[in-house]
Amino acid sequence: MTAVAVVLPYQFDTSDVWRTIIKGVFALNAVIVSGLLYSVLISHQWVVVAQLALIEAFLLVFARVCVRFQSGSIGTLNADRVVIQPNKLLWFTLPGPEGTYRLDRFAAIRVQSSAGRLGTTVPTRPYEVVWLSGRPGTPDIVLARTENGAGEGIGREFGALLRLPVEQTGTKVIRL
Repeated sequence: MTAVAVVLPYQFDTSDVWRTIIKGVFALNAVIVSGLLYSVLISHQWVVVAQLALIEAFLLVFARVCVRFQSGSIGTLNADRVVIQPNKLLWFTLPGPEGTYRLDRFAAIRVQSSAGRLGTTVPTRPYEVVWLSGRPGTPDIVLARTENGAGEGIGREFGALLRLPVEQTGTKVIRL
């Protein structure tokens, strides 16, 4: 792992993971709706219509949850402020922070660690999400997504640059 120096202005785009998930959910919705329309208008197989309608109802709920709880932002971090652009997917603006926020509205840098998935057929590596933690009334902003313990060092660099304390949450990554 090579050390990466964080310099200001720091441009970030941490929304790509969620945009990919949401695009996949929308594409699956389109396939199910197409099958539903075909079944209603052409094949008239009402059992299939009922099954596809049930699947589509679950997919719509899943899509709503994905859109509502997605995290990630696109923006630029400067020494005195962070500018967040709207997070757009196709012609939709996804919920989340946007606008300009002064840095005095943030309380800390938070490094949220996860051990990844273990005991599955496809285990994942440990990963971290580095947040700019807002004070009450100010949103938390994802600055970086890292792997294998790199978030701790990047979090310390952000903390030093912005003169903010660094908090660590989640699973501590132990390297052997």
